[in-house]
Amino acid sequence: MNSNFTEKKILVFLFLIGLFFFLLSAFGLFNDLSASVSSMLYNNLGYTNKWSKSYGPSWFVNLNGNVSSFGSKELVFIISTIFFFYLIVVERKNEAFKFAFTVIISLMFIVLVKFINSERETVTLKEIYTETLANFPSGHAFISTVLYPSMAYFLSKSARTSKEKLFYFVSAIAIVIIVGVSRVTGSGHTVTEVIAGWSLGLTWFSLIKFTLLKNKIN
Repeated sequence: MNSNFTEKKILVFLFLIGLFFFLLSAFGLFNDLSASVSSMLYNNLGYTNKWSKSYGPSWFVNLNGNVSSFGSKELVFIISTIFFFYLIVVERKNEAFKFAFTVIISLMFIVLVKFINSERETVTLKEIYTETLANFPSGHAFISTVLYPSMAYFLSKSARTSKEKLFYFVSAIAIVIIVGVSRVTGSGHTVTEVIAGWSLGLTWFSLIKFTLLKNKIN
């Protein structure tokens, strides 16, 4: 009971922190930082060629693309599916469905947010999969902030030591950070858009986990 209460307090704190930074990004308080970082990348790396807006040589572009793919729809689907069946195999079916719920509802949420920001009147399933509805917030940063900490969260439930639990969360945070950074250095998003993705992802992750705990599903 005390453990659940402590966990709820942490989740509320993370929710408020995430919401705070998302609102800052939504009101453009990181726009100057975004402009400075973009200028620095251009001055130090230049554009890949005169036809593109990507920074640095082709190997650098490919590196950023490979790293940011950890937040792509395709890899998120593959990793989520593998982890879902892992939980099934180790006889944690209830947690497997909670994890699946977390990922599916999160994907639906970010599509909704991007649709609202796109100001489109309609959108098709094909457009959702093949097109970027809106740059704000970064979808890669958002879904990685939900997916990998969720995996760490469920893995930590069976961790035998505090060091093992810490390893899961540190690894998840590291992936979240490098995915977000790669979206900036790969010219896919501005710093503002990535911070918005991170913070909205943190807010959403906290809300889902708190809801599961409150309803005694967790």
